[in-house]
Amino acid sequence: MKKTMLLFLLVFTAGAMIQAQDKPVKFTAEVSTDSILMGNYFEVKFTLENANGQNFEAPDFSENFNVKSGPNFSSSFSMVNGDMTQSQTITYYLEPRDIGSFYILPASVKAGDEVLETVPLEVLVVPNPDGIQQTPPNQMQQFQFDWGSPFDMNLDTPFKDLQPQPLPGPQLKEKLVPQKKQRKTTRI
Repeated sequence: MKKTMLLFLLVFTAGAMIQAQDKPVKFTAEVSTDSILMGNYFEVKFTLENANGQNFEAPDFSENFNVKSGPNFSSSFSMVNGDMTQSQTITYYLEPRDIGSFYILPASVKAGDEVLETVPLEVLVVPNPDGIQQTPPNQMQQFQFDWGSPFDMNLDTPFKDLQPQPLPGPQLKEKLVPQKKQRKTTRI
């Protein structure tokens, strides 16, 4: 029984992988914002869809940005009504070093026999005299478990607004302390 089930899963997975290869392979880059206030950071994602990637080469960020976090790796696989999609994402959080217009240069990855590159992305860094703090939108909506490279896992959760509440304890009743009567005294 176990061998039959294992064989079925193996054939099913192989068929799904062959079907996924019919989809176009994409390698894209995106930033969480194309303009940012100085003193804040933003997210850069490199995503490979419908292929397994090897030899990923990130651009050199060191000239214009400080790397706050990254590379963070995640992957997804989904099958809906026999339609399979897969993706691998590498995320960096970058903090600009100066005010101006900067480019995120292309990243590259090998997918099958091809080497794919992303297009350069422009990021505008503007002064921040009021010290306003911004957080990339996706950063606020994720849990992040860091088990070390390459097994970082980001989990979206619908419970992001819930805060742990203390458990209710026994209700303490207010002790009533009898009030002393004040006497009125009259001196004669």
